[in-house]
Amino acid sequence: MQFQIANSLRTAPDVDFDLGAGVEKISLVSPGETIADDTIASLYLYHLDIDKFQRNQRLLPDPVSERAFRRPPLPLQLRYLFTPVGDDELTNHLVLGRVLQHFHDNPVFSTVSGVPIGNSFGGASREVRVRPDMLSLEQLTQMWSAFSSPFRAAISFLVEAVAVDSGQPPMEIVRAGEIIPAVGLKRREP
Repeated sequence: MQFQIANSLRTAPDVDFDLGAGVEKISLVSPGETIADDTIASLYLYHLDIDKFQRNQRLLPDPVSERAFRRPPLPLQLRYLFTPVGDDELTNHLVLGRVLQHFHDNPVFSTVSGVPIGNSFGGASREVRVRPDMLSLEQLTQMWSAFSSPFRAAISFLVEAVAVDSGQPPMEIVRAGEIIPAVGLKRREP
């Protein structure tokens, strides 16, 4: 996600956010931590959860062997807090607006640093979805209190579903043959 944000800021029309060539100006540490002066934003992973709608998948057929199956991937939801951290509040508002605009226009991405996202042997999508995850004022206040920092303009993003492949090798299972029972139908007498 850091790369998508950097690219959106780099390609913003009529505004130069002085991002340079890399993503190092977007920090991955908490916005409550001490951040380098040339950093323009913090992208902090503050919560992860298992995607309950994709949790119980069947075993996946191995593409190499007919008798082998793989465990399905672990589907995760990631929650990030994106916070512009510059000294100029006008620039901070422009950064926040551009990032919101980018994920509104491009809610799905299929590459990370130019490398395509895999499909976890058929158990996941080749795309990751990003959407704003609107927190209440109370939730934001609690978060900033936990950071021991003054409140700043920020937005939470939900990234779903990130698939973590199983580390176990494929397991061999003998498939049962297909059985079609003969069904006799009786006519009902009136």
